[in-house]
Amino acid sequence: MKNNYENLSLLKKIKLDFDYRTKFFLLLSFIFNIIYSIFLFVVSQIFFSKWFFVMAIYYGLLSMVRVFIFLKNRKYITKNKEILIMRTIGCFLFVLNLVVSIMMFLLIYTTLYVQHHEITVITLATYTFAMLTVAIIDVIKYLKYDNYVFSSIKVINLISASVSIATLTNTMLTTFGNGDTNLRSIILPILCASVSIFIIFCAIMMIIKANKESRLLKNE
Repeated sequence: MKNNYENLSLLKKIKLDFDYRTKFFLLLSFIFNIIYSIFLFVVSQIFFSKWFFVMAIYYGLLSMVRVFIFLKNRKYITKNKEILIMRTIGCFLFVLNLVVSIMMFLLIYTTLYVQHHEITVITLATYTFAMLTVAIIDVIKYLKYDNYVFSSIKVINLISASVSIATLTNTMLTTFGNGDTNLRSIILPILCASVSIFIIFCAIMMIIKANKESRLLKNE
C-alpha cells in the first residue's frame, strides 16, 4: 500500500489524501505570503510608504502562522497537540489584530486613495468575494469535524478574506465614489472596526475552546 501511494502522481495525492491536500495548499499559501511580504517591504523602502510597510508585516505574520501549522501538523497528531496549536493560533490572532488595526487606521485617517480601472476593480471584487464565500463555507463545514487544526486553518483564511474586503472597499470607494469623502468617512470606519472586532472574537473563542477541551481531556 505504501509503495502504491508513493507511486501516485501529485494531482492524485492532492485529490485522494485530505491531509496531503491540506499541507500542500498551506505550503502554497506560505510561499505566496512570504514572497508578497518581501515585495511589499522592498516597495515600502523605495517609496518610504508606511502603508506598504505595515502590509509587509501583515503578510509576513500570515506566512509565519501558516508555516507554523505546516510544521506542527502531522497525520497522526494527538488531540492534546491539536488543542495546543489552536490555543497558540488564538493568542497569535491578538498580535495579528494589532497589525490589522494599524492598517485600518491608515485606511481611515490617511489619504490612501488607490484608483484602478473599473474592470480591474470589478475583477478584484469578484475574486475577493468568491474567496470570502469559500472561506465562510469552509469554516462552517470544518467546524463540524473534530479536528481543531483544520478548523484553525479555515478561520485564518476567513480573517484574511475579511481584511481583503476592507482594503477592497477603500479601492472601490475611490474608483466608484466620485470623490464622495462623506461616504468613505462613514463606511470605512464601520467596516474596519467590524474586521478588528471579528478577529478579537475569533481569538477569544479559539482560546476558550482550547481551554475547555483541555480540561475535558484531563478529566477523562
